[in-house]
Amino acid sequence: MFKPLGRSDVEKIHKDSLDILETAGVEVKNSKAIAHFKNAGARVVEENNRVLVYISPEMVENALKTVPVSFTLHGRNEKKTVTFERGNPPLYGGSGVPINIHDLDTGKRREAKLKDLITLVKLLDGLSGTDYITTPCTYNGVPEEAEDITTFFHMVNHTSKPFGIDMNTDYGYRDVMSLAEMLKEKVFGGKTFMAFGSCPVICPLKLDDLPVEHFIEAARAGFPLAPISMTQFGVTSPASVSATITLMNAEMLCMIVLSQLVKPGVAFLYGTIPGATNFSTGEMLTAAPELPLLNIGGTQMAEYYNLPNWATAGRTESKQPDIQAGYEHAYSVPFVAMSGATYISAIGGFLESVCSLSMEKFVIDNEAIEMMKKVMTAIPMDDTESIELIKSIGPGGNFLGEVHTVKHMRDFFIPKIGDTSYFTEWVDNHQPIALKNANKKAKEVIASHETPALPEYIIKEISHSFPKIVIDAIE
Repeated sequence: MFKPLGRSDVEKIHKDSLDILETAGVEVKNSKAIAHFKNAGARVVEENNRVLVYISPEMVENALKTVPVSFTLHGRNEKKTVTFERGNPPLYGGSGVPINIHDLDTGKRREAKLKDLITLVKLLDGLSGTDYITTPCTYNGVPEEAEDITTFFHMVNHTSKPFGIDMNTDYGYRDVMSLAEMLKEKVFGGKTFMAFGSCPVICPLKLDDLPVEHFIEAARAGFPLAPISMTQFGVTSPASVSATITLMNAEMLCMIVLSQLVKPGVAFLYGTIPGATNFSTGEMLTAAPELPLLNIGGTQMAEYYNLPNWATAGRTESKQPDIQAGYEHAYSVPFVAMSGATYISAIGGFLESVCSLSMEKFVIDNEAIEMMKKVMTAIPMDDTESIELIKSIGPGGNFLGEVHTVKHMRDFFIPKIGDTSYFTEWVDNHQPIALKNANKKAKEVIASHETPALPEYIIKEISHSFPKIVIDAIE
Protein backbone atom coordinates (compact mmCIF):
# COMPACT_ATOMS: atom_id res chain seq x y z
CA MET A 1 0.00 0.00 0.00
CA PHE A 2 1.11 3.56 -0.74
CA LYS A 3 0.86 5.60 2.47
CA PRO A 4 2.94 8.81 2.43
CA LEU A 5 1.69 9.83 5.89
CA GLY A 6 3.36 8.07 8.78
CA ARG A 7 1.51 7.09 11.95
CA SER A 8 2.77 10.16 13.79
CA ASP A 9 1.66 12.37 10.86
CA VAL A 10 -1.85 10.93 10.96
CA GLU A 11 -2.06 11.39 14.72
CA LYS A 12 -0.90 15.00 14.40
CA ILE A 13 -3.55 15.73 11.76
CA HIS A 14 -6.18 14.19 14.04
CA LYS A 15 -5.08 16.28 17.04
CA ASP A 16 -4.85 19.46 14.96
CA SER A 17 -8.34 18.78 13.57
CA LEU A 18 -9.75 18.48 17.08
CA ASP A 19 -7.99 21.70 18.06
CA ILE A 20 -9.48 23.53 15.06
CA LEU A 21 -13.01 22.38 15.90
CA GLU A 22 -12.63 23.33 19.55
CA THR A 23 -10.87 26.70 19.16
CA ALA A 24 -11.80 28.07 15.71
CA GLY A 25 -15.22 26.45 15.63
CA VAL A 26 -17.62 26.06 12.73
CA GLU A 27 -20.08 28.64 11.44
CA VAL A 28 -23.52 27.05 11.25
CA LYS A 29 -26.51 28.57 9.48
CA ASN A 30 -29.10 25.83 9.89
CA SER A 31 -31.25 26.18 13.01
CA LYS A 32 -31.80 22.42 13.39
CA ALA A 33 -28.07 21.76 13.27
CA ILE A 34 -27.43 24.51 15.83
CA ALA A 35 -30.02 22.93 18.14
CA HIS A 36 -28.43 19.47 17.78
CA PHE A 37 -24.97 20.80 18.60
CA LYS A 38 -26.23 22.92 21.50
CA ASN A 39 -28.27 20.10 23.04
CA ALA A 40 -25.18 17.87 22.92
CA GLY A 41 -23.17 20.37 24.93
CA ALA A 42 -21.31 22.28 22.24
CA ARG A 43 -20.45 25.89 23.00
CA VAL A 44 -22.59 28.08 20.75
CA VAL A 45 -21.76 31.76 20.32
CA GLU A 46 -23.71 34.36 18.37
CA GLU A 47 -21.56 37.22 17.12
CA ASN A 48 -21.47 39.57 14.14
CA ASN A 49 -24.73 38.15 12.73
CA ARG A 50 -23.43 34.63 12.64
CA VAL A 51 -23.50 31.53 14.87
CA LEU A 52 -20.25 29.77 15.75
CA VAL A 53 -20.32 26.25 17.15
CA TYR A 54 -17.31 24.94 19.06
CA ILE A 55 -17.08 21.15 19.03
CA SER A 56 -15.18 19.45 21.83
CA PRO A 57 -12.90 16.41 21.42
CA GLU A 58 -15.34 14.47 23.61
CA MET A 59 -18.16 15.10 21.12
CA VAL A 60 -15.98 13.79 18.29
CA GLU A 61 -14.96 10.76 20.35
CA ASN A 62 -18.58 9.92 21.14
CA ALA A 63 -19.60 10.20 17.48
CA LEU A 64 -16.79 7.91 16.37
CA LYS A 65 -18.08 5.28 18.78
CA THR A 66 -21.49 5.06 17.09
CA VAL A 67 -20.74 5.63 13.41
CA PRO A 68 -20.71 2.25 11.55
CA VAL A 69 -17.47 0.93 10.08
CA SER A 70 -19.26 -0.31 6.95
CA PHE A 71 -22.56 -0.28 5.09
CA THR A 72 -24.16 -2.12 2.18
CA LEU A 73 -26.12 -0.77 -0.78
CA HIS A 74 -28.32 -3.16 -2.72
CA GLY A 75 -28.92 -3.08 -6.45
CA ARG A 76 -32.18 -4.05 -8.12
CA ASN A 77 -29.96 -6.81 -9.45
CA GLU A 78 -28.78 -8.32 -6.16
CA LYS A 79 -25.53 -9.42 -7.84
CA LYS A 80 -24.64 -5.71 -8.13
CA THR A 81 -24.89 -5.16 -4.36
CA VAL A 82 -21.78 -3.52 -2.88
CA THR A 83 -20.39 -3.08 0.62
CA PHE A 84 -18.39 -0.03 1.58
CA GLU A 85 -15.77 -1.11 4.09
CA ARG A 86 -12.04 -0.93 4.62
CA GLY A 87 -9.78 -3.74 3.47
CA ASN A 88 -11.50 -4.56 0.18
CA PRO A 89 -10.26 -3.60 -3.30
CA PRO A 90 -11.65 -0.17 -4.26
CA LEU A 91 -15.12 0.32 -5.67
CA TYR A 92 -15.34 2.67 -8.66
CA GLY A 93 -17.83 5.11 -10.12
CA GLY A 94 -18.19 8.77 -10.91
CA SER A 95 -19.11 12.02 -9.18
CA GLY A 96 -19.69 15.45 -10.59
CA VAL A 97 -22.51 16.99 -12.54
CA PRO A 98 -21.19 18.77 -15.65
CA ILE A 99 -23.73 20.74 -17.63
CA ASN A 100 -22.11 20.12 -21.02
CA ILE A 101 -21.69 16.94 -23.04
CA HIS A 102 -19.76 16.01 -26.18
CA ASP A 103 -22.36 14.67 -28.59
CA LEU A 104 -21.73 11.02 -29.41
CA ASP A 105 -22.67 11.51 -33.08
CA THR A 106 -21.27 14.94 -33.92
CA GLY A 107 -18.53 15.26 -31.31
CA LYS A 108 -19.64 18.83 -30.65
CA ARG A 109 -19.86 20.22 -27.13
CA ARG A 110 -23.44 21.15 -26.17
CA GLU A 111 -25.67 21.50 -23.13
CA ALA A 112 -26.94 18.23 -21.71
CA LYS A 113 -30.62 17.26 -21.84
CA LEU A 114 -32.73 14.79 -19.90
CA LYS A 115 -32.26 12.27 -22.70
CA ASP A 116 -28.50 12.45 -22.08
CA LEU A 117 -28.96 11.70 -18.39
CA ILE A 118 -30.96 8.59 -19.24
CA THR A 119 -28.42 7.50 -21.85
CA LEU A 120 -25.52 8.01 -19.43
CA VAL A 121 -27.20 5.99 -16.68
CA LYS A 122 -27.81 3.15 -19.14
CA LEU A 123 -24.19 3.34 -20.30
CA LEU A 124 -22.85 3.22 -16.75
CA ASP A 125 -25.15 0.33 -15.94
CA GLY A 126 -23.65 -1.56 -18.87
CA LEU A 127 -19.99 -0.82 -18.11
CA SER A 128 -18.48 -3.54 -15.94
CA GLY A 129 -15.94 -1.30 -14.22
CA THR A 130 -18.62 0.83 -12.58
CA ASP A 131 -19.76 -0.44 -9.18
CA TYR A 132 -21.73 2.55 -7.91
CA ILE A 133 -23.46 5.24 -9.95
CA THR A 134 -23.84 8.89 -9.05
CA THR A 135 -25.79 11.53 -10.96
CA PRO A 136 -23.70 11.80 -14.15
CA CYS A 137 -24.74 15.25 -15.39
CA THR A 138 -26.88 18.32 -14.93
CA TYR A 139 -29.33 18.98 -17.74
CA ASN A 140 -31.65 21.64 -19.12
CA GLY A 141 -35.22 21.45 -20.42
CA VAL A 142 -37.02 20.39 -17.23
CA PRO A 143 -38.68 22.83 -14.80
CA GLU A 144 -36.54 23.48 -11.74
CA GLU A 145 -39.17 22.15 -9.36
CA ALA A 146 -39.21 18.84 -11.28
CA GLU A 147 -35.47 18.31 -11.83
CA ASP A 148 -34.51 16.51 -8.59
CA ILE A 149 -37.42 14.06 -8.59
CA THR A 150 -37.08 13.46 -12.35
CA THR A 151 -33.38 12.71 -11.99
CA PHE A 152 -34.03 10.33 -9.11
CA PHE A 153 -36.74 8.46 -11.00
CA HIS A 154 -34.58 7.89 -14.06
CA MET A 155 -31.60 6.85 -11.94
CA VAL A 156 -33.56 4.09 -10.24
CA ASN A 157 -35.47 3.13 -13.39
CA HIS A 158 -32.45 2.72 -15.65
CA THR A 159 -29.84 1.05 -13.48
CA SER A 160 -29.71 -2.22 -11.61
CA LYS A 161 -26.73 -1.00 -9.58
CA PRO A 162 -26.77 0.91 -6.29
CA PHE A 163 -26.43 4.64 -6.66
CA GLY A 164 -26.03 7.96 -4.92
CA ILE A 165 -28.18 11.04 -5.32
CA ASP A 166 -27.98 14.66 -4.23
CA MET A 167 -30.58 17.39 -4.43
CA ASN A 168 -30.55 21.05 -5.37
CA THR A 169 -33.89 22.31 -4.04
CA ASP A 170 -35.95 21.90 -0.88
CA TYR A 171 -39.13 20.76 -2.65
CA GLY A 172 -37.07 18.39 -4.79
CA TYR A 173 -35.48 16.90 -1.71
CA ARG A 174 -38.82 16.20 -0.03
CA ASP A 175 -40.20 14.53 -3.14
CA VAL A 176 -37.09 12.38 -3.53
CA MET A 177 -37.09 11.27 0.12
CA SER A 178 -40.77 10.36 -0.12
CA LEU A 179 -40.28 8.35 -3.31
CA ALA A 180 -37.14 6.71 -1.90
CA GLU A 181 -39.07 5.46 1.12
CA MET A 182 -41.77 4.07 -1.15
CA LEU A 183 -39.29 2.29 -3.41
CA LYS A 184 -37.32 0.93 -0.47
CA GLU A 185 -40.39 -0.97 0.70
CA LYS A 186 -42.11 -1.86 -2.58
CA VAL A 187 -39.12 -2.59 -4.85
CA PHE A 188 -36.14 -3.32 -2.61
CA GLY A 189 -37.88 -5.25 0.14
CA GLY A 190 -36.80 -2.84 2.85
CA LYS A 191 -33.14 -2.92 1.83
CA THR A 192 -31.04 0.21 1.47
CA PHE A 193 -30.33 0.93 -2.18
CA MET A 194 -28.90 4.45 -2.28
CA ALA A 195 -26.69 6.88 -0.43
CA PHE A 196 -27.38 10.57 0.03
CA GLY A 197 -24.59 12.70 -1.38
CA SER A 198 -24.24 16.33 -0.40
CA CYS A 199 -21.90 19.28 -0.21
CA PRO A 200 -22.93 20.82 3.11
CA VAL A 201 -19.60 22.52 3.83
CA ILE A 202 -18.61 25.89 2.45
CA CYS A 203 -14.87 25.73 2.94
CA PRO A 204 -13.43 26.70 5.27
CA LEU A 205 -15.47 25.60 8.28
CA LYS A 206 -18.90 26.89 7.34
CA LEU A 207 -22.05 24.75 7.13
CA ASP A 208 -24.54 25.88 4.51
CA ASP A 209 -28.24 26.07 5.39
CA LEU A 210 -30.23 24.10 2.81
CA PRO A 211 -27.69 21.29 2.18
CA VAL A 212 -27.39 20.76 5.94
CA GLU A 213 -31.20 20.65 6.20
CA HIS A 214 -31.21 17.89 3.58
CA PHE A 215 -28.32 16.12 5.35
CA ILE A 216 -30.24 16.11 8.63
CA GLU A 217 -33.45 14.79 7.06
CA ALA A 218 -31.58 12.06 5.17
CA ALA A 219 -29.91 11.03 8.42
CA ARG A 220 -33.30 10.86 10.14
CA ALA A 221 -34.57 8.65 7.31
CA GLY A 222 -31.60 6.33 7.86
CA PHE A 223 -30.00 6.60 4.42
CA PRO A 224 -26.19 6.35 4.33
CA LEU A 225 -24.65 9.81 4.18
CA ALA A 226 -21.93 10.80 1.71
CA PRO A 227 -21.00 14.44 2.37
CA ILE A 228 -17.85 15.92 0.88
CA SER A 229 -15.28 18.55 1.71
CA MET A 230 -14.33 20.55 -1.41
CA THR A 231 -11.32 22.59 -0.38
CA GLN A 232 -9.13 24.46 -2.86
CA PHE A 233 -5.65 24.95 -1.51
CA GLY A 234 -4.40 28.49 -1.46
CA VAL A 235 -7.99 29.77 -1.80
CA THR A 236 -10.34 28.04 0.66
CA SER A 237 -7.54 26.19 2.47
CA PRO A 238 -3.88 26.99 3.17
CA ALA A 239 -1.27 26.60 0.43
CA SER A 240 -0.11 23.43 2.16
CA VAL A 241 -0.95 19.81 1.43
CA SER A 242 -0.80 18.67 5.06
CA ALA A 243 -2.80 21.65 6.34
CA THR A 244 -5.44 21.12 3.64
CA ILE A 245 -5.75 17.47 4.68
CA THR A 246 -6.19 18.70 8.25
CA LEU A 247 -8.92 21.15 7.25
CA MET A 248 -10.78 18.52 5.23
CA ASN A 249 -10.52 16.14 8.15
CA ALA A 250 -11.86 18.73 10.60
CA GLU A 251 -14.83 19.34 8.30
CA MET A 252 -15.51 15.61 7.98
CA LEU A 253 -15.30 15.12 11.74
CA CYS A 254 -17.81 17.94 12.16
CA MET A 255 -20.24 16.20 9.79
CA ILE A 256 -19.70 12.84 11.52
CA VAL A 257 -20.62 14.48 14.82
CA LEU A 258 -23.77 16.04 13.33
CA SER A 259 -24.83 12.77 11.69
CA GLN A 260 -24.55 10.84 14.94
CA LEU A 261 -26.35 13.53 16.92
CA VAL A 262 -29.27 13.30 14.50
CA LYS A 263 -29.36 9.50 14.34
CA PRO A 264 -26.75 7.43 16.19
CA GLY A 265 -25.62 4.56 13.99
CA VAL A 266 -26.44 6.15 10.63
CA ALA A 267 -23.84 5.14 8.03
CA PHE A 268 -21.27 7.67 6.85
CA LEU A 269 -18.93 7.78 3.82
CA TYR A 270 -15.96 10.07 4.55
CA GLY A 271 -15.64 12.18 1.39
CA THR A 272 -12.92 14.39 -0.07
CA ILE A 273 -13.07 16.18 -3.43
CA PRO A 274 -10.26 18.73 -3.15
CA GLY A 275 -9.22 21.19 -5.81
CA ALA A 276 -5.81 22.64 -6.62
CA THR A 277 -4.98 26.14 -7.80
CA ASN A 278 -3.14 27.42 -10.85
CA PHE A 279 -1.35 30.26 -9.10
CA SER A 280 -0.51 31.92 -12.39
CA THR A 281 -4.21 32.45 -13.18
CA GLY A 282 -6.13 31.71 -9.96
CA GLU A 283 -8.15 28.99 -11.69
CA MET A 284 -9.14 25.80 -9.91
CA LEU A 285 -7.44 22.63 -11.15
CA THR A 286 -8.73 19.08 -10.87
CA ALA A 287 -5.70 17.21 -12.23
CA ALA A 288 -2.71 18.68 -10.36
CA PRO A 289 -0.23 16.17 -8.88
CA GLU A 290 -0.99 17.45 -5.38
CA LEU A 291 -4.55 16.18 -5.64
CA PRO A 292 -3.72 12.47 -5.34
CA LEU A 293 -1.76 13.36 -2.21
CA LEU A 294 -4.77 15.17 -0.75
CA ASN A 295 -7.06 12.23 -1.55
CA ILE A 296 -4.54 9.75 -0.17
CA GLY A 297 -4.31 11.88 2.96
CA GLY A 298 -8.09 11.77 3.30
CA THR A 299 -7.97 8.01 2.78
CA GLN A 300 -5.40 7.59 5.53
CA MET A 301 -7.46 9.69 7.93
CA ALA A 302 -10.60 7.65 7.20
CA GLU A 303 -8.54 4.51 7.78
CA TYR A 304 -7.42 5.95 11.14
CA TYR A 305 -11.09 6.12 12.15
CA ASN A 306 -11.82 2.74 10.48
CA LEU A 307 -14.41 4.35 8.22
CA PRO A 308 -15.11 3.79 4.52
CA ASN A 309 -14.13 6.72 2.36
CA TRP A 310 -14.82 8.39 -0.96
CA ALA A 311 -11.77 9.66 -2.82
CA THR A 312 -11.41 11.24 -6.24
CA ALA A 313 -8.97 10.61 -9.07
CA GLY A 314 -8.82 10.58 -12.85
CA ARG A 315 -9.85 14.19 -13.48
CA THR A 316 -8.43 16.22 -16.35
CA GLU A 317 -8.12 19.80 -17.50
CA SER A 318 -8.14 18.68 -21.14
CA LYS A 319 -10.99 19.86 -23.36
CA GLN A 320 -11.04 16.63 -25.38
CA PRO A 321 -10.56 12.92 -24.56
CA ASP A 322 -6.99 13.18 -25.85
CA ILE A 323 -3.47 12.25 -24.72
CA GLN A 324 -3.55 14.83 -21.92
CA ALA A 325 -6.82 13.41 -20.63
CA GLY A 326 -5.26 9.95 -20.74
CA TYR A 327 -2.10 10.68 -18.80
CA GLU A 328 -3.86 12.86 -16.25
CA HIS A 329 -6.27 9.99 -15.55
CA ALA A 330 -3.50 7.41 -15.55
CA TYR A 331 -1.10 9.00 -13.08
CA SER A 332 -3.65 9.67 -10.34
CA VAL A 333 -5.84 6.58 -10.15
CA PRO A 334 -3.18 3.95 -9.25
CA PHE A 335 -1.77 5.95 -6.34
CA VAL A 336 -5.21 6.57 -4.82
CA ALA A 337 -6.23 2.95 -5.39
CA MET A 338 -3.04 1.63 -3.80
CA SER A 339 -3.56 3.88 -0.76
CA GLY A 340 -6.53 1.75 0.26
CA ALA A 341 -9.43 4.02 -0.71
CA THR A 342 -12.85 2.40 -0.35
CA TYR A 343 -14.59 4.14 -3.25
CA ILE A 344 -12.91 6.15 -6.01
CA SER A 345 -14.86 8.39 -8.36
CA ALA A 346 -12.74 7.80 -11.45
CA ILE A 347 -15.22 6.74 -14.17
CA GLY A 348 -16.84 10.07 -14.85
CA GLY A 349 -15.92 10.76 -18.45
CA PHE A 350 -15.05 14.24 -17.23
CA LEU A 351 -13.24 16.93 -19.21
CA GLU A 352 -12.20 20.55 -18.55
CA SER A 353 -12.30 20.39 -14.76
CA VAL A 354 -15.68 18.61 -14.71
CA CYS A 355 -17.35 21.30 -16.85
CA SER A 356 -18.15 18.77 -19.58
CA LEU A 357 -18.13 15.05 -20.22
CA SER A 358 -17.58 12.63 -23.05
CA MET A 359 -19.26 9.26 -23.42
CA GLU A 360 -16.16 7.99 -25.19
CA LYS A 361 -14.11 8.95 -22.15
CA PHE A 362 -16.56 7.08 -19.93
CA VAL A 363 -15.71 3.97 -21.94
CA ILE A 364 -11.96 4.67 -21.91
CA ASP A 365 -12.06 5.36 -18.16
CA ASN A 366 -13.93 2.10 -17.70
CA GLU A 367 -11.25 0.09 -19.52
CA ALA A 368 -8.53 1.76 -17.44
CA ILE A 369 -10.42 0.86 -14.26
CA GLU A 370 -10.92 -2.74 -15.39
CA MET A 371 -7.14 -2.92 -15.80
CA MET A 372 -6.66 -1.32 -12.37
CA LYS A 373 -8.99 -3.87 -10.81
CA LYS A 374 -6.88 -6.62 -12.35
CA VAL A 375 -3.71 -5.13 -10.89
CA MET A 376 -5.32 -4.83 -7.44
CA THR A 377 -6.32 -8.51 -7.39
CA ALA A 378 -4.39 -10.80 -5.05
CA ILE A 379 -2.01 -13.20 -6.79
CA PRO A 380 -3.39 -16.75 -6.33
CA MET A 381 -0.85 -19.23 -4.96
CA ASP A 382 -2.83 -22.46 -5.02
CA ASP A 383 -2.11 -23.71 -8.55
CA THR A 384 -0.19 -26.94 -7.95
CA GLU A 385 -1.28 -28.12 -11.39
CA SER A 386 0.76 -25.34 -13.05
CA ILE A 387 3.93 -26.31 -11.20
CA GLU A 388 3.52 -29.93 -12.22
CA LEU A 389 3.00 -28.78 -15.80
CA ILE A 390 6.31 -26.87 -15.76
CA LYS A 391 8.10 -30.03 -14.65
CA SER A 392 6.26 -32.08 -17.26
CA ILE A 393 7.01 -29.76 -20.20
CA GLY A 394 10.62 -29.25 -19.15
CA PRO A 395 13.36 -27.14 -20.79
CA GLY A 396 12.54 -25.62 -24.19
CA GLY A 397 8.87 -26.67 -24.14
CA ASN A 398 5.74 -24.74 -25.08
CA PHE A 399 2.54 -24.26 -23.08
CA LEU A 400 0.22 -22.83 -25.75
CA GLY A 401 -1.42 -26.10 -26.74
CA GLU A 402 -1.89 -27.44 -23.23
CA VAL A 403 -5.34 -28.08 -21.77
CA HIS A 404 -4.32 -26.03 -18.74
CA THR A 405 -3.71 -22.98 -20.96
CA VAL A 406 -7.08 -23.32 -22.69
CA LYS A 407 -8.72 -23.74 -19.29
CA HIS A 408 -7.27 -20.50 -17.91
CA MET A 409 -6.88 -18.26 -20.96
CA ARG A 410 -10.08 -16.35 -20.16
CA ASP A 411 -8.72 -15.44 -16.74
CA PHE A 412 -6.47 -12.83 -18.37
CA PHE A 413 -7.43 -9.31 -19.32
CA ILE A 414 -8.25 -8.68 -22.98
CA PRO A 415 -8.60 -5.00 -23.95
CA LYS A 416 -11.76 -3.90 -25.71
CA ILE A 417 -10.75 -0.34 -26.56
CA GLY A 418 -6.97 -0.41 -26.88
CA ASP A 419 -5.66 -1.82 -30.17
CA THR A 420 -3.24 -4.76 -29.89
CA SER A 421 -3.00 -5.84 -33.54
CA TYR A 422 0.15 -5.94 -35.65
CA PHE A 423 0.90 -2.83 -37.68
CA THR A 424 -0.13 -4.31 -41.05
CA GLU A 425 -3.42 -5.55 -39.61
CA TRP A 426 -3.99 -2.16 -38.01
CA VAL A 427 -3.48 -0.47 -41.40
CA ASP A 428 -5.82 -2.94 -43.10
CA ASN A 429 -8.46 -2.13 -40.48
CA HIS A 430 -8.30 1.59 -41.36
CA GLN A 431 -5.96 2.50 -38.47
CA PRO A 432 -8.44 2.48 -35.57
CA ILE A 433 -7.58 4.57 -32.52
CA ALA A 434 -8.87 4.27 -28.97
CA LEU A 435 -11.25 7.24 -29.31
CA LYS A 436 -12.98 5.74 -32.36
CA ASN A 437 -13.13 2.35 -30.68
CA ALA A 438 -14.65 3.96 -27.58
CA ASN A 439 -17.26 5.76 -29.68
CA LYS A 440 -18.24 2.47 -31.27
CA LYS A 441 -18.31 0.67 -27.92
CA ALA A 442 -20.43 3.38 -26.28
CA LYS A 443 -23.01 3.14 -29.07
CA GLU A 444 -23.02 -0.66 -28.81
CA VAL A 445 -23.61 -0.64 -25.06
CA ILE A 446 -26.35 2.00 -25.30
CA ALA A 447 -28.10 0.07 -28.10
CA SER A 448 -27.79 -3.45 -26.68
CA HIS A 449 -27.62 -3.23 -22.89
CA GLU A 450 -31.00 -3.64 -21.28
CA THR A 451 -31.84 -2.90 -17.67
CA PRO A 452 -35.33 -4.08 -16.73
CA ALA A 453 -37.46 -1.04 -15.98
CA LEU A 454 -39.43 -0.78 -12.77
CA PRO A 455 -42.68 -2.79 -12.82
CA GLU A 456 -45.38 -1.01 -14.79
CA TYR A 457 -47.72 -0.79 -11.81
CA ILE A 458 -44.94 0.89 -9.79
CA ILE A 459 -44.35 3.44 -12.56
CA LYS A 460 -48.08 4.18 -12.69
CA GLU A 461 -48.19 4.67 -8.93
CA ILE A 462 -45.14 6.93 -9.10
CA SER A 463 -46.67 8.99 -11.91
CA HIS A 464 -49.87 9.41 -9.91
CA SER A 465 -48.14 10.30 -6.64
CA PHE A 466 -45.44 12.51 -8.17
CA PRO A 467 -46.97 14.21 -11.22
CA LYS A 468 -44.02 16.59 -11.57
CA ILE A 469 -41.78 13.78 -12.83
CA VAL A 470 -40.91 14.08 -16.52
CA ILE A 471 -41.22 10.42 -17.53
CA ASP A 472 -40.49 10.73 -21.22
CA ALA A 473 -37.32 12.48 -22.39
CA ILE A 474 -37.96 15.13 -25.02
CA GLU A 475 -35.51 15.49 -27.88
